[in-house]
Amino acid sequence: MSLLALPDELIVQIACLLAPTDLLHIQEVCLRLQDVVQNNAALQYTIQLYISGMIDNPSCRLVPAERLRILRAKEDAWRQLNLSDRTVLPLNHHPSGIYDLTGGVLLLGERKVTQSLVGTDNVHTVKLHSAFGRNGGDGPGSSSLWRKIDLGKQVIDVGLAIQEHDLIAIVTYSYINEAQLWASIDIQLFEHSTGQPHPDAAQPVIHFDNIYYLPGHCSIMLEISGDTLCFLMNNYFPFVTSNPVSLVIFDWKTGRRKAKRAYQDPTMFNSFVLLSPDIVVLPIIPTNALEICHFAQELAAPAPPPAAGEAEQSLADVPNLVTSCVLELPVLQGGAIVLRMTCRCEPNPRGPPSSATHPDTLMPFYSDPATSAMILHMHIRIPHNSSRVYTMIVQRSSLLKAFHEALALRRRCREEGILPQPPSYPDMPSQEHFAKLAYLKGPYDTQTRFRIFDWDSITPDMDLEQVPLTLSWQDWGPRVTRWFQDELASTRWITTTCGQRFVRFRDSGRLHVYDFNGRSIKRYLNERKLRDEPVGSKPGESIVKAGTYYWPRRGGDSDEEGPLEVVMEENEEEEGGEMLDQDGWLADLNTDEESPQGAETWHAVGEQPQAAESSGSGNGYPIDPKRRMKVMLGTTVIREDTVWEESIQSSMPYIETSVRIAEEWESALIDEDIIVGLKMDANLRHITEVVLHRIGGPVS
Repeated sequence: MSLLALPDELIVQIACLLAPTDLLHIQEVCLRLQDVVQNNAALQYTIQLYISGMIDNPSCRLVPAERLRILRAKEDAWRQLNLSDRTVLPLNHHPSGIYDLTGGVLLLGERKVTQSLVGTDNVHTVKLHSAFGRNGGDGPGSSSLWRKIDLGKQVIDVGLAIQEHDLIAIVTYSYINEAQLWASIDIQLFEHSTGQPHPDAAQPVIHFDNIYYLPGHCSIMLEISGDTLCFLMNNYFPFVTSNPVSLVIFDWKTGRRKAKRAYQDPTMFNSFVLLSPDIVVLPIIPTNALEICHFAQELAAPAPPPAAGEAEQSLADVPNLVTSCVLELPVLQGGAIVLRMTCRCEPNPRGPPSSATHPDTLMPFYSDPATSAMILHMHIRIPHNSSRVYTMIVQRSSLLKAFHEALALRRRCREEGILPQPPSYPDMPSQEHFAKLAYLKGPYDTQTRFRIFDWDSITPDMDLEQVPLTLSWQDWGPRVTRWFQDELASTRWITTTCGQRFVRFRDSGRLHVYDFNGRSIKRYLNERKLRDEPVGSKPGESIVKAGTYYWPRRGGDSDEEGPLEVVMEENEEEEGGEMLDQDGWLADLNTDEESPQGAETWHAVGEQPQAAESSGSGNGYPIDPKRRMKVMLGTTVIREDTVWEESIQSSMPYIETSVRIAEEWESALIDEDIIVGLKMDANLRHITEVVLHRIGGPVS
């Protein structure tokens, strides 16, 4: 019996087992299969999740048809950047510098002494959707919105895992000897919905360490994924004797330390991103590289019991975190120094279903952590006492791909008895301290060459699992990243990405949303083309086709950098534009027409500083002052000889949509379907008002 002989109901049951890409393909087989797929809400919902970069929440009680309706409404609202659903979040406390935004929850610290610039006495959280009220009515009062957690101790930092565990982790300090500034650093684990110690934590209070602590001279970061709690402390105390940089991996359910890494150099790194519950990426400042560490074995290993006479696990017994793969960033020019690198990727990856402790029944879907965009800010000091700021965007999946290729290469070498060979390539890197390298070719991409430093030390009995494999920037970065020239003030707030979107409020009074979802871009371009309304045919729209375009060179000694607006130059020396591949890179998303060669040398791309009544958008239409859109398919180039040894090329496609905001925000943050606008006082030290814009309406 053939497939087409089955009734539609059975075909649907079979199709539900297929991957989203297969569902797209079977619609091309015949009209009947096309009708079956297009007329079934569950199958259409699966396809829409895949294209939108979302994952389903099986705990939500909504039927597939309703989930599909909500998802499509939100995607359309994001594309139009519809900000009509607005409310102001009332503040009933004086916010401190601590904040977090994830899983539909905004957290703000409270500082009781309003004149102070440091210190957080307690924290307040609010579920953002509750601020909009129900059925379109007015939101409830502030007393019923905010939940206060007061531990009676000073708070240093927080971490949230609301949707997966209903968990809030609060880092506190309390002085053992205040005269000597000797303090106990502890992690308090609470259930967010009740404010009580989390029932799944065997140790609701995890003691990190006793240290010399001076408020304002220590930064802490923690992230939670599955059973993993990753804790980073940078202690800048002037007389610290222990390692000032400590990264510790905890199993938060047992309270046991699983892996660690410590440095005596306080400038080593100050942020990280979890790629999975057992993989972390560290932006290392001195080497200007991303180190990817895998600690699955450490998580699975049973923790040794405390030594005789010790009440808790000794840090000396915790295994060290091993670097598996190193991804180099663009090479700096001599004299340029990285001062700081900060990164974030939201939402965090989830553990297996058995790890989750809190079923979220509200949200029908979430942004897929695997394809979420990681943002990396680089603050670089160059000679003559000036600095530059850059922002790099890369998807979590691109970093994981490089890591898994390194694992596959190790496995192949181990199985076939292959050892690294001395370098024999003419394009040997020129860095003096990298004089000894060993090259290996990747098993999947023959153009990928992993390197191993100090190849003379490789012996036949050496375990390659302990030897980091390195990829140069040119081998991994240009196709899968997008770089921007940025400004220092714009990098103050790090919660500016969620899923594959990045939000930025500009001094021009416009709110910009960047969408790096290659699948969604491809579908949108095709839909507009089928409607005979190609992108660029409407007021305020532009499309930058395949080609090479340049950022303007910057000069001067000021830290005030140019905005995220690109004035680009087409490179006439390059050959025709590349195509975007099936993953959304510049091999598959090319439009039918190639970029004209020998055309105008300089042309402007994106928003131009002209009045609303001005006409002319480059396509014969007046510019819409309310909404503008730019589709970027070309390769952008940053040329700053005082910073980089070579120009930085990046090609990850994106759609940039902007609208004018009538209010004076200091910054904009983003969660799943909510944009948060922040208003600050005159000194830009304290939040005075929080404005919420819900994109696409309620979720139920």
